[in-house]
Amino acid sequence: MKKVFLNEMSAREVKAMLEHADEVTAITCFGSCESHGWHCCLGPDFFVPTEVAKRVAEKLDNVVVVPAVPFGTSIHYNQYPMSVTLRYDTEIAIAEDIFESLINNGIKHIYILNGHDGNIPALEIAAHNVKDRHKDAKFLYMPAWWNKVGPIMGDRFEVWNGLGHGGEGETSIMMAVRPELVNLEYAESQVPEKVIDVNKTTDIIWDIKEITKTGATGDPTKASIEKGNQMLDILVGLVADAIEEMNRTDWTYGTK
Repeated sequence: MKKVFLNEMSAREVKAMLEHADEVTAITCFGSCESHGWHCCLGPDFFVPTEVAKRVAEKLDNVVVVPAVPFGTSIHYNQYPMSVTLRYDTEIAIAEDIFESLINNGIKHIYILNGHDGNIPALEIAAHNVKDRHKDAKFLYMPAWWNKVGPIMGDRFEVWNGLGHGGEGETSIMMAVRPELVNLEYAESQVPEKVIDVNKTTDIIWDIKEITKTGATGDPTKASIEKGNQMLDILVGLVADAIEEMNRTDWTYGTK
């Protein structure tokens, strides 16, 4: 099987890849390390995008996966053990340095695959900063994969469209990716009805302990590996289709 992770390649293999760097897309993954409830490990936000990126790169030509950043901005999850949290300016700097490193080696097509809600503003700022310095760089960004997959899954989800922090959807996809790290014996439903209701018109800036007693939200008791495999297939398809579509248009998307 071909190598897809950048850090698994030798310098000789990287040199050969960079001879056609203008055809290469790099997937950059960003995760976190924080509580996802009593039933799940701390790393879904790392494990899920890593697996998705791996499968996309195995499926497509000229796609390389940059090793995922395992930590994110998790200050709103700090009240459950244990968040390893980066400051926003740290997250921005890390992301910018990764993007700059790729561009400096000739790879200017970058897909940002994010696994953690707290990273969303930092990654957008970083991408805009780098885009401002490198006008010919092209970025695709999936800030919240859970919002893309839920509507496609439709009524296959039973609660809250599968949403939640360690909820039905995230627990299901973790069961597909790393089943040994999920124990549904300890799963509890923690659906924040008031937040859901208010979010119809505006967003609440919440701290995790305000909306759950376990560190998870949503209903992981409804999770299953069958749902997780369906989610994984959908997500891989979304990322791969976007890259293929950009390749067909030579990564152009503006007016002529």
